[in-house]
Amino acid sequence: MALDDLWEQQIRPDGRTPHELRNITCQMGIFHPQASGSASFNIGNTKVMAAVYGPHEVRSSQKKHHNPDKMIINCEYSSATFSSNERKSSTKADRKSMEISSNLRSVMEHIIIPDIFPGSQIDVYVELLQDDGGSYSACINAATLALVDAGIPIRDYAVAITATMSHSVCMVDINAQERGQCAELTIGVLAQSNEIIVLELANLVQNFYLKDVLDEGIKGCAAIYKILEEAVRQKFNKMEQSLV
Repeated sequence: MALDDLWEQQIRPDGRTPHELRNITCQMGIFHPQASGSASFNIGNTKVMAAVYGPHEVRSSQKKHHNPDKMIINCEYSSATFSSNERKSSTKADRKSMEISSNLRSVMEHIIIPDIFPGSQIDVYVELLQDDGGSYSACINAATLALVDAGIPIRDYAVAITATMSHSVCMVDINAQERGQCAELTIGVLAQSNEIIVLELANLVQNFYLKDVLDEGIKGCAAIYKILEEAVRQKFNKMEQSLV
């Protein structure tokens, strides 16, 4: 059935309602002990893993231009070869990875408290295993959980989701099929204050009311935050039980 026909019934191609998120699972501490912290975040068929190393001594390659009173936050994003049905040239893929790495670093700089570890370095590695829409927002959520798992002091959780508008109806958490037929707004906020730290719009179309879509996305971020909080609670409950 075409998207237009489904929208007459307020049903999305995958059977969800406009305001319904895909199934979300997340887990902390998924890597070997060499990582300071790690996490997975899966939303629908989009799957992401993140690992944090540090704080540790600044790498020799970075010391030359490093202010010893500052902390370096290094973020590296990569995607598995078969993470998406879309095929890109290696040059285009590398450019996209560098862009996402830079954007992730900006998000991490918003939430990590830098003064606690001056003269040190924190590395955040994020890998996209499978992309069915909302991959960048999933990367932000996975990286946030990995920071918490590593015990890195943060000001607030960074949480993110996608949203759009179709036939004058807002909907949240866009999958790959929907992404190809409508605009896609990626929203990232600080969970406690709702301060917007990420706002990216792709495929702008007519009759797209940004404020309405943004409001829908912020509601989605609040739902994501509750899920991340629950993952953290379960993690630390297990730690407490292991000490008994």
